[in-house]
Amino acid sequence: MIPGGKIHRPRRAARILSWIAVVTSVAILATAGAGYILVNHYEGNIHRLKDVFGNRAGAPPAAPHNAENFLLVGSDSRGDLKPGEGVQGSGSTFVTGQRSDTVILAHLYGGKSNKVQLVSFPRDSVVEIPAYTDAKHVVHAAQQNRINYAFNEGGPQLLVQTVQNLTGVRVDHYLQVDFNGFQAMVDKLGGVDVCLSQPAKDHFSGINLTAGKHHINGTVALSFVRQRHGLTNGDIDRIKRQQQFIGAMIRKVLSAGTLANPFRLNGFLNVATSSLQADEGLNFSTLRTLALRMRNIGAGNVIFATIPISTSNGYSPRLGSVVLIDKPKADALFEQIRRDIPPGTPAPKPTKAGGNAPLTVRPGAIRVHVYNGSDINGLGRKADGDLSNVGFQTVGTPESRGSGATTTLVRYGPTKADSARTLAAAIPGSTLQAAPELGNVLEVVVGSSYKGAQLVKVTASPAGTPTASASPKVVTALDDPCAA
Repeated sequence: MIPGGKIHRPRRAARILSWIAVVTSVAILATAGAGYILVNHYEGNIHRLKDVFGNRAGAPPAAPHNAENFLLVGSDSRGDLKPGEGVQGSGSTFVTGQRSDTVILAHLYGGKSNKVQLVSFPRDSVVEIPAYTDAKHVVHAAQQNRINYAFNEGGPQLLVQTVQNLTGVRVDHYLQVDFNGFQAMVDKLGGVDVCLSQPAKDHFSGINLTAGKHHINGTVALSFVRQRHGLTNGDIDRIKRQQQFIGAMIRKVLSAGTLANPFRLNGFLNVATSSLQADEGLNFSTLRTLALRMRNIGAGNVIFATIPISTSNGYSPRLGSVVLIDKPKADALFEQIRRDIPPGTPAPKPTKAGGNAPLTVRPGAIRVHVYNGSDINGLGRKADGDLSNVGFQTVGTPESRGSGATTTLVRYGPTKADSARTLAAAIPGSTLQAAPELGNVLEVVVGSSYKGAQLVKVTASPAGTPTASASPKVVTALDDPCAA
């Protein structure tokens, strides 16, 4: 029996719990999302955070197809602080002293995809922190720092701004849970099953497990997801642990043993919602709408990713050990999310300029770097001006590549196939060339046969039409590998 006396059929409960498994387990947080639609009781448990998004004037545009983006944060409230070491965060107010151990951007795909992608950010990732004013009204200039610095010093608002600036993705909602709540959620589920490829023993996190499969409770689960010392790749292996645990949590929440046990289910939802802090806009109506929209999500549609990195053991004289982001690959990943294109979507076949396939990206939305690949002085500058005159955004100063090229090449990264077709159509005689190393960049390398640029006709892209290049192997919550 659910509080309020209402009994729900198992099929309906399964749909609701699909959303719970996605949003709650997602940040190793188990923040029970769709459970709130069962009764108003659960929504009343949630703590509200004020002014999470600040001034939205400079925020990225909303995602297409009614997709939604959630920023999920696991925090350490630092209950063991000594005098002078900081202040706790509680209720609807953030104050210094909290730490973000887990940061995940969850993209709920729109249309009919029924998929969710969870992108993890290593806490030591070096990012641009926007200028901000701290609690003592001291103004801080923009700076390069670890991503968890944003939450530690400026709370949810500064973290949201940092993630939006880094990804170009608009954050629609914010969810935060502390680790005490996480432990209680795991215990209410009766523990979960995990697997280790080798023994794990670390006095910092408290973990002490042999290799193989284990059924663990909340205390051990917290040690499992927080261990960093002793792992070959540090925070990167830690994220893999977290993703493995998310999958285990999702499978447990969707299992018959949970769905058929109203006492376990109700206890889990009560603990989860009581542990959760959310932005003020994440109200009962919003949660209900999201839960109904995501009712068909299963473990196989929960996709895990980590922001691409160039090195996990970088060093900064000012910051010490850091993780460095692979910017071109990260840009390509977030370009897909901004366009609401699920991972693994097949790439469209390139079409020669003048072909019959409709063009779907308008010139004004296309940024292109122009290079002179011919031996003709000034031809790159001419092409740059021509493309600008027919509506394209040319960036930078045309440079010479001096290769003696005859044919003009339109070179494009993994997410820019559609834009490249529009660009090639505007340059008669040009040839398309896929260049994965370019990320989300477009280039025109002008050959000596170049004669000019022309206006092109663009038609609207059908809603939900996939246009991305194929992604690397997709890992979902159905996968159950052993962690390091």
